[in-house]
Amino acid sequence: MRVRKTAATITDGPKLGVLYLRVSSKQQLGGDYDPLGQSIPTQRKECEGASAKHEIQLIKEFIDPGRTATTTDKRVAFDDVMAYVRAHREIRFVVVYNRARLFRNEYDAAIAKRELERLGVRIISVLDYTDDSLTGQMVAGVLDVINAYQVRAQGADIALKMQGKVERGGSIARAQLGYLNVREMTDDGREVRTIAVDLERHRLVHLAFELYATGVYGYDQVLEMVTDAGLRTRPTRKFPAGKELSRHKLEQMLKDRFYIGEVSIHGEWYPGRHTPIIERDLWDRVQEVRTERGGGDGTRQRRHHHYLKGSAYCPRCKSRYLYVPGKSKSGVSYFYFVCALKHNGNQCTMPYLRQADAERAVEDHYASLAVPASLREEIERRMADAVGSTKATDGQLRDQLTRQVADYETRIDALLDLVGNPNWPTEKLTAKMNALREEQGRVARKLEGLNGPDLDAGREAISKLLGLLERPQDLYRAGSESTRRVLNETFFTRVCLDWQDGADSPRVTGDQVTEYLGPFVEFQRARTGATTTNGAVPKDNAASVTPATLLAAALDGQCSNKVAMVEPRGLEPLTPALQRQCSAN
Repeated sequence: MRVRKTAATITDGPKLGVLYLRVSSKQQLGGDYDPLGQSIPTQRKECEGASAKHEIQLIKEFIDPGRTATTTDKRVAFDDVMAYVRAHREIRFVVVYNRARLFRNEYDAAIAKRELERLGVRIISVLDYTDDSLTGQMVAGVLDVINAYQVRAQGADIALKMQGKVERGGSIARAQLGYLNVREMTDDGREVRTIAVDLERHRLVHLAFELYATGVYGYDQVLEMVTDAGLRTRPTRKFPAGKELSRHKLEQMLKDRFYIGEVSIHGEWYPGRHTPIIERDLWDRVQEVRTERGGGDGTRQRRHHHYLKGSAYCPRCKSRYLYVPGKSKSGVSYFYFVCALKHNGNQCTMPYLRQADAERAVEDHYASLAVPASLREEIERRMADAVGSTKATDGQLRDQLTRQVADYETRIDALLDLVGNPNWPTEKLTAKMNALREEQGRVARKLEGLNGPDLDAGREAISKLLGLLERPQDLYRAGSESTRRVLNETFFTRVCLDWQDGADSPRVTGDQVTEYLGPFVEFQRARTGATTTNGAVPKDNAASVTPATLLAAALDGQCSNKVAMVEPRGLEPLTPALQRQCSAN
């Protein structure tokens, strides 16, 4: 009876109302000169027209820009509407463009409508108007339920499509720092939203990873250095020049797999279509440092050193081995190697490797690097002959070119003496001098080109490298831990440790020898039929030219500078007229 009397009392007064306008996202506020976009002004115009039709006087307007209607909890303007009608009992109407602007959750709709009815306030919807009759109330309730269903169905549909896009390598979020969200046109005229590398910032992002991977710098130091180098966030309306990164942002960036070309949804990672700007090796080093420092989870761990760290890799997932402590059931502490991918909770079938087994496997593998003394002596003899021959040839050519430069100088001086002679036109003299100066410059450039690297120093350096390869296993066994680390870095860029089914212990199944020692090791392995640096038996391939194949050609006497390779008739193919004669004078 109290509610009815209140409603009756308000009915006798003026028809006052408030206007509620809303858009779902902030993107709907753009695209027009009006800062409120297209939707809000359109809603306002239609609501004012409907209010005039029903003789409602609008006394206040409430706008929720970019607020979802899934629930009413986060809509500040809606809360203001409810507070306003509670404080101003003369308000009789809330005018909206359609009920979906006000409710998209049937439970929120029922609660709000019950309170509005108690206050004697009606909802006037322009597009789906309902009256106060029983039928009108039923239709209003059905509309609220339908709106709730639509928003949930659309959400499920969008979520399913987003899942599919990520599984196909697409990105559904704003591009990470170092990338840009761009729009590209396909050949058939369609517009595709995708991710492109930010040419301005991606190098600085790479620098942040490199600095942290050294293990020398912490988050604060890396942040200070990349900020000094110019790394800032992308420009926004509030910060046109961007702003400095926070420490938390840097931490998130250094563990984000997006930078190695992966995308995620619901915690699952998939290969992405965008270009990775961080190499996998660099990524592994950064994660290793993060793990050693506690992973950023607030629990700092001790940093454990081992001479195989940085050299040993898992051949199954291609990630670096980590050196981590463990404890047996009896309480005995020990160390083992585990690949970084498995240690970080991802799938990898490689078992844990005991420290002693891994050390023994690498020590045994050093035997495959040995180059016999006979081969070393042959290479050094060939180098000495080649250097001596090259020096002699270069000396003769240098003398010849020096004489040519001097001859050109003499001829130019002779022409200069003719300047002013009426029998010699100035134009002809100038043309002749220009031609001679051009030829002189060409010969002088050839002469400068003979001043190449110091061949003796290069021959001595190669001899020292060959000395390392004479008995590398004995050298490795006799070395201390620090010496072994230096040797591993000198010989290898990568050593792949695998534990195959049925084996008693792990062994090295592949390696990558450094570019300085690689040609000699590959050549020796090819001669003995051993595995190459990629772990495969070498095959003859005429199209494949490597430093090892060039070394083999040199030792077999197949170099192109051997006189016997070019017959007196020259390089041209044989013709009936050129069986005995030279092809050119």
